[in-house]
Amino acid sequence: MDVLPVALPWAAAEPETPALSVALAVEDFAPTLLAFAGFLLLAPSALGRIGAVLMGAGGAAKSTWKLLHSAWAIEVPWLDDLLFPLLGAGGLLLAVSLHGSLGWWRWPLWAAGLGAAVPAVRAWDVQPAFLFATVIVVWISVLGAVRAWRHGAALAAGLFPVSVLAVMALVPLRGHAASDALAFQWVQQSINTMAQGVFCLAAWLTYRAVRGHGKDFTHYGEDDVPRWTDRDRADDAWAGRPDRPDDTWAGRHGRPAYERRPDERATAYPSQPAGRRRRD
Repeated sequence: MDVLPVALPWAAAEPETPALSVALAVEDFAPTLLAFAGFLLLAPSALGRIGAVLMGAGGAAKSTWKLLHSAWAIEVPWLDDLLFPLLGAGGLLLAVSLHGSLGWWRWPLWAAGLGAAVPAVRAWDVQPAFLFATVIVVWISVLGAVRAWRHGAALAAGLFPVSVLAVMALVPLRGHAASDALAFQWVQQSINTMAQGVFCLAAWLTYRAVRGHGKDFTHYGEDDVPRWTDRDRADDAWAGRPDRPDDTWAGRHGRPAYERRPDERATAYPSQPAGRRRRD
């Protein structure tokens, strides 16, 4: 299955179907399963998992068509045509789910999906679905890299763009004069399988980081900024808190006692005024 991270190689595909060997058609299920596993691991919610299943179904349909064509010379055109509609629809659901997990707007994705679906249905043409699927699968890799970085998985964040670049490298190969040769097809298939393996590995590392395992570093978001970066705002937030007893210095003065930063050796003395705090 040529699924992008996987859709881009088809941009340079020849209109005529090249001769396929049975072994090559069977091997095509390997990148299909790797891509499906990666999409499933990357999905942050049930909506995303539904999208991953649709994407995997589109790839499986394409691989099944290749096997039927090469082994028994059976032509089932609708199996071939299912790839991009299912890839686009599933990719939209997965991308929306990832946008939600990142706190990003989701309506631009719905609008883009609607903009691709309307002309595809009106003209009953797969080309709009192909274009949308290409963009959305690349965008999923971008979202995966952002999600990995936010959860401290630096290696995974770097592997996502590697998988996209590996698949993009297939585009000039598809336009080569010898692209229909069996040996040349094996080279393309091997690169595609490697790209999907990298994508699956990146998704797995991201999945582990999200679950709290295998972090390369600790990422601090906006809500994790230490209080000493804005002392007055922190003091106002702490003033009058019911969990601070009134017999403490902070309770009596309505402001919190200065809390020592990790890089400081000593705290301020309670006798000092609130506006003049000692920092050693």
